[in-house]
Amino acid sequence: MELWNSVDGRQTALDDGKGRLVIHEAGPGVTAADLAEAPVTPERVLARIKAAVAETPAPPGDDGPDEQRIVETISRVMNEQALEPGVRAALFRALPMIEGVSVKQDAVDAAGRHGVAFAYTGRWERFEIILNPEEYTYLGTYGETVATRTYTTPAGTREVKAGTPVVWTARLRAGIVDKPGERP
Repeated sequence: MELWNSVDGRQTALDDGKGRLVIHEAGPGVTAADLAEAPVTPERVLARIKAAVAETPAPPGDDGPDEQRIVETISRVMNEQALEPGVRAALFRALPMIEGVSVKQDAVDAAGRHGVAFAYTGRWERFEIILNPEEYTYLGTYGETVATRTYTTPAGTREVKAGTPVVWTARLRAGIVDKPGERP
């Protein structure tokens, strides 16, 4: 899947499967510019992300703790926005300050690349932000359930067993272009 994000982090464009680009408002509720406002410290960027998470309603059926949403927001910011080096460094230092976050030395993204990960483990799932172990650039994510859970949806009841992958991504290429649909 190809995805285009505006530099300000507020719009996303993707192909609708019929060759047309669909542009919609998006973003994790906090932008790279918000995080770059001085002072850029781990505490300050974490406070800004926590505030954005608190102001954004959780998706339907999401009863996970705020820590999980905070880690997922950091992952989206790292993946979708061009971050200044000081902001990236502050995010790397902020992640271990979040309860439930640890460092995993050998994580694998959806493209099979090995990296180091910040891993959040909550009641129901583990979510990893995978980075290149030498350059610390964003590679992707991995998430799986850590406990069996039963969901009730309009379509009926569904059980998800512990160990079920729920997300597995790889960012293969990123670059700046003039408009959605162009390639670097």
